[in-house]
Amino acid sequence: MSLNAKPAAWTLRFFPARHATAGGDGQDRFASGQGPHRHRARISAALVLDRDRLQESTGTVQSWKFHDFVSTFQLMLPHRVEKIHQALAGGDWEGARRAAQSLSWSASKAGACRLELIADLIDADLQSGRKTRAREAACLLQGAATELATALALLTAG
Repeated sequence: MSLNAKPAAWTLRFFPARHATAGGDGQDRFASGQGPHRHRARISAALVLDRDRLQESTGTVQSWKFHDFVSTFQLMLPHRVEKIHQALAGGDWEGARRAAQSLSWSASKAGACRLELIADLIDADLQSGRKTRAREAACLLQGAATELATALALLTAG
């Protein structure tokens, strides 16, 4: 089974329902072409785990550096995702940007292309003042993190 394999319904499962995305003006943000909807193809096409990029950053699967990085990354991943959610929920936009940038950087080192893309999208939305859209993109984080954790576990088990 490929590390990028996913069920056919994956793309739809991790996007919020249309009724949950209406803006303050009652307009459906997905219907207006805003939010993660327009990035759906790019996000779903991104690799869950780019093994070559991970090994370029950390060494081979047999090295202690690789295992040290992967175990630390896996340990910190839930905290990094939660930090973004908490900052967004509390209206701490700068804190959410910093947390998204931190996740993006570490995801880049880990070869977590999909997670990196989502974190970059959150950062870009917050930087341009699109807070609702950043919250919509954040709904994708948990699914991407879970898929990544599974891919990393398969890689280190083999």
